[in-house]
Amino acid sequence: MARPATAAVRLLTGEREPVRLATTANVILNGLQTIDGVPAEAGDRVLAKDQVDPTQNGIYTASEGEWFRAADARTARTLQKGTTVHTQVGSINADRVFEFTVNEPVVGIDAIAIAAFVPPDISDVVDEVEALRDETQVLKDAAEVSAGQAAASASASAANAGQTAADVVTTAANLASAQAARDASLYGKGIFPTIAAAIGPGVIGSGAITGGSGGTDGTFDLAFAGGTGSGAAGRFVVAGGALTQIIITAPGSYTVAPSFSFAASAGLTGASAAVVLGRNVDVGEYFWTEVSAGIMGMYRVAAGPVAVDTGVRASAAEVIALIGSRTVGPVPITGSVGGTAVGNNSVYYWPTTLAAVDEYLSSLELGFGAAAGTIQIICSHVEGDGTLSAVSEQTISVPAGPSSVVSGLSILKPAGSVMGLKRGAGTWYYLAGTIPNGESEWFTASVPTSHTAKTIATTNGPQWKPTFTGEVGVKARAAYETSNDLLDVVGTETLVGWPNLVNTGTNTPANYSVIVQAPQPVDGFITQVDVGAAGTGASRIHVVEYLGGLTINVISTHDITLSNGVLPIPLSIPIMAGQYPAISGGLYKYQPGANPEGIRAWVRSGVLSNGAVVIDQATHRFEVAFTIKTGLLAQAALALGGGAQNTGMGLLDDADPNGVVDATAIFATAAAAHPNPYAPPGSFALTTISATGNGFYGPGKPKVNGVTFFIPERPSLNNLYDAFRAELAEHIANNDVLAPIGDSKDHWAFASTGDTHWFNLVTRFANLGIAADEPIMTALRPSSTYTPDFYGLTTSGSVSTGSRGPLGESLILADGASMICAPKAYEQVDVFFTQEPGSGSLAFAYNGGAVYKTVNAAGVLALDQYTGPSLTGQVASGTYTITAVGGPVEITGLVRLGVKVAGSRPRLRTARFAHGSYAFSSFNTARLTSAMAQASAFGGKLVPIIPLGINDSFGTPPASIITNMNSVLNTLEAGGCPRMFAMPPTRPSGGWDGSYTGGRTYDAANGAIRQTYRARSSVALFPLDGFDWLAAGFTQDGLHNNDNGEYRKALVLIAGVAAGRR
Repeated sequence: MARPATAAVRLLTGEREPVRLATTANVILNGLQTIDGVPAEAGDRVLAKDQVDPTQNGIYTASEGEWFRAADARTARTLQKGTTVHTQVGSINADRVFEFTVNEPVVGIDAIAIAAFVPPDISDVVDEVEALRDETQVLKDAAEVSAGQAAASASASAANAGQTAADVVTTAANLASAQAARDASLYGKGIFPTIAAAIGPGVIGSGAITGGSGGTDGTFDLAFAGGTGSGAAGRFVVAGGALTQIIITAPGSYTVAPSFSFAASAGLTGASAAVVLGRNVDVGEYFWTEVSAGIMGMYRVAAGPVAVDTGVRASAAEVIALIGSRTVGPVPITGSVGGTAVGNNSVYYWPTTLAAVDEYLSSLELGFGAAAGTIQIICSHVEGDGTLSAVSEQTISVPAGPSSVVSGLSILKPAGSVMGLKRGAGTWYYLAGTIPNGESEWFTASVPTSHTAKTIATTNGPQWKPTFTGEVGVKARAAYETSNDLLDVVGTETLVGWPNLVNTGTNTPANYSVIVQAPQPVDGFITQVDVGAAGTGASRIHVVEYLGGLTINVISTHDITLSNGVLPIPLSIPIMAGQYPAISGGLYKYQPGANPEGIRAWVRSGVLSNGAVVIDQATHRFEVAFTIKTGLLAQAALALGGGAQNTGMGLLDDADPNGVVDATAIFATAAAAHPNPYAPPGSFALTTISATGNGFYGPGKPKVNGVTFFIPERPSLNNLYDAFRAELAEHIANNDVLAPIGDSKDHWAFASTGDTHWFNLVTRFANLGIAADEPIMTALRPSSTYTPDFYGLTTSGSVSTGSRGPLGESLILADGASMICAPKAYEQVDVFFTQEPGSGSLAFAYNGGAVYKTVNAAGVLALDQYTGPSLTGQVASGTYTITAVGGPVEITGLVRLGVKVAGSRPRLRTARFAHGSYAFSSFNTARLTSAMAQASAFGGKLVPIIPLGINDSFGTPPASIITNMNSVLNTLEAGGCPRMFAMPPTRPSGGWDGSYTGGRTYDAANGAIRQTYRARSSVALFPLDGFDWLAAGFTQDGLHNNDNGEYRKALVLIAGVAAGRR
């Protein structure tokens, strides 16, 4: 039955209209381009699934300009988890079905994940994934050995399908390797020197590995000693000084097993493993052997075993051409040194590029000039009369010379064709005189069309050397790359610990800890731990990081309960690349003085904690094994177990969502019980949060000692606090100042209090447990409905407004006038002022007491002078007064830093340069220079956040907006701002339409704003405009945010920075 395809049915089933193309890598969402090997056309539906910024993933309509999301894929509902889409064409993705995997993503804000569609029955999924894992590993191993091995596998399949001898030739194994190093290189590629070697035993693997110690890390060639036979080959891996892996690449032929030698790793001692023999070619499989000089024959192994001749034969020369690589071109590559520039548009061929089989140009070396340019590659068929006919043309970019190498090519040269070059942009050289080695060149005056005559010459050879790879070699290399990619997606399953566990032996002491010395190579999950124990007891599973010097840090801790027997305990614990699994507690078994596997562990007679010191040992065997899975295997295991996300639900149900009853203990219990506790809607009062919020997710809003603690809306391996600070680590270390340059929404409107404004939320969150800092305050005078007491500043005496500072609006204190900071605990209170003739001094006092600091403001004109840094000497909350004495003083900024907790991390410095009604044009060079000067007072630079644009959209034409924006961005870049964050304006309600003039609209203005930002590599874009603030009820008046909107805006910045948006 045909699948229903109407729009209504697609909507009900979660299936979108098909896309023509699907991406294979990150693309620019603009202009017509080649997607998955197919040129996109205007109007094509394209699935962008591989964007570096995952918020950009989705279904788009291609156009010559900017791409737009397709009409049926623009909302959370139309992109919800389970939505599928079919791909029509493409080199890789043709006929593939993809699935959206994030539940109701907020378009433009949330990451949108798209994966290959997996059938919904989870039991079948697990079986299929595990089978796929096994097949993928086989594919990877086959491809990794060599292109020849993959070819041998292909040849067996071809013969089995009854293809012709000519078809089998194209999938034959690497006979060239046989000629170079016969036995050792043939085994394992499906080619054997004799029939007896093929059906006899060879080395197929190794027994249990004893790792040893002291070795040089790396991958080395494996040596074999003793035994009866020859031809085996392989590699071995040493990590952490110990043998960790043995890979057999060729089995050889042996009647008595040899032994392994690991001498290639200098210093390695104590390493060992037994050689395992097995039949080289099993019943039902195929192999090749030489049946006469230069001719290979294919055999099938039947029961017995006996070899049955299939009658298939392949020429050795043809096999070499199909599999190997070759480089032609007799002229040395010298560039301009001894070379002469090619001055015509002829096409120059090397006759030796002619081959009887298909080949691919894989790399090109040529003598080129000092500047980069282009070269045209011409492929022409050699007709029976020697003339040339067009096959293909392609222009490639060439780096500057003198010896320019262009690699990574894959340009087909069909059988019976030659390849030539024609100059493009830049300078290409030839070598005057006779062509070396008695060779000649062909050339045509222009690109051949049909039966174009050629000229043969033996002098003045052009400087170029192509390298060709045979068809099977190219396809096998592609198979290897694909298998690696597939293996990453499907995932792996690794057993870390000891095999064949028992529950006999000796009990470990109480609180004894064991860390298996096996770092996780990629991110994954501990999905199970097996423990041998003789009774019931409590233990803990840890994920740790090794700091070196036998010191560790604990990343996560999870309680388990042991019972009598070898108990498999299902888990779902995230473990990232480079981290280690560990167990602590007591009652699990170990074997004193017996560790035949030689598995090393770090141990500690005590609990694990940050900074704990451990001991390296390989003496004892511990009855513990961890199962670690990655990719789809991990997801399938989590789904079978109920899923990490699902089983974390309900753990905070007893927490008070009104923030009255302290929920610290409930949060701590939830963190210990599950790696991903779900925080339901509500506000939760805490005095601390474990591991800076690791694992918590959901819409809930924890508040730690009154400070809003942000958590991701969906499960994440990172917590937002550590990830946000980590992404800003360079700016924290350099004392850079993070600051919005904005309008009324960034100034104050309409947060209920200063503490609930979005940027105050960001500042307090970033400095949680460090200091309760206020952003540098520059809006010091009343403006519209705003007064400075919103942020805790009042004045007394005669004050007026000046025109200097980051906002062009300063506070002038007349003689005797004061600025008064609301009571709080500050370790530093300072100001930025204008030094100029006739100014008075500034006197600083605490709680109405004696003046503790005086700064003279008189002198030669100097803007934005800093009164600090100096400490107040106070730790208690109090009122700070700054008074002008002996004359007026102009103030352009106020600094208030909370008392820093002893031993805490360094603070993130912040400032606010925002004013109601301001647009891009409001921030002229003088004002931006003032902002950058204030930031530099702490030794760093300004890191601006730019949410401007809504006021521009009301009254400024898009072309003028771009001009004004570029002026601001150019000034900031010239001032050395190391990084800039941009937030496009959000769409206002219809009630604001009357603010637009001259027929202008929000969309036209926002398009200009986004276009300008996108053109700047120094600007990271945070898509505030990708969320419907009006529908969510996050605005006070259809434009300015309410407190929920303030929280959301802070979360967009924090989550975006934490995710590494640049």
